[in-house]
Amino acid sequence: MRVHIAAACGFCYGVRRAVELAAQAEAGTHTLGPIIHNPQLVDSLSEKGVTPVNSLGEVADGSKLLIRSHGVGPDVYDEAEKRCLHIVDATCPHVKKAQQDARKVINAKKVLVIIGEKDHPEVISISQWGGNRAIIIDKVEEAEEIPYCETMGVVVQTTFSQSRFKQIESVLAGKTGHLDVYMTICAATRQRQEAAVELAGKVDAMI
Repeated sequence: MRVHIAAACGFCYGVRRAVELAAQAEAGTHTLGPIIHNPQLVDSLSEKGVTPVNSLGEVADGSKLLIRSHGVGPDVYDEAEKRCLHIVDATCPHVKKAQQDARKVINAKKVLVIIGEKDHPEVISISQWGGNRAIIIDKVEEAEEIPYCETMGVVVQTTFSQSRFKQIESVLAGKTGHLDVYMTICAATRQRQEAAVELAGKVDAMI
């Protein structure tokens, strides 16, 4: 058996940065949610005293809190400040940009559409920066159901499929008189998707 590795794989910049910040954190630091979808790494950090929590209610006042790469909404920062929590912000810069783009769309009084998975923590955080006023979709069929509006701003989950985004974008273009698209799919995601497609055409099975 011959094993081939995709040309682009492994941690993207945002996740690698978050993991490095967690590894450097002092014992007693909490991460708001697991730092990454990797139980072995989460367990390793827990052994060093860097443990995940599900909400700020589990964190004592004055504690150290690491915000993972998916980001959080503005209310979390406000509560953390009130409770004197020491924040280590590991929000991915690409996610941070998507959050600010969402706020920009809402401030301009445009209809905000977020293309991404509704229950994904990154999408939830982006929506919160948009005042929870976004229409969130991840299918062409959902885009077709959006009523016509004069102006629309679109923000995309940083890890969303490039090809699916283009299909949805083409539908949204006919749903408004003026469409602003903030292309927030990160380059690392595009590279990994393209590498996976290329590898799939060369091998008999993929993991």
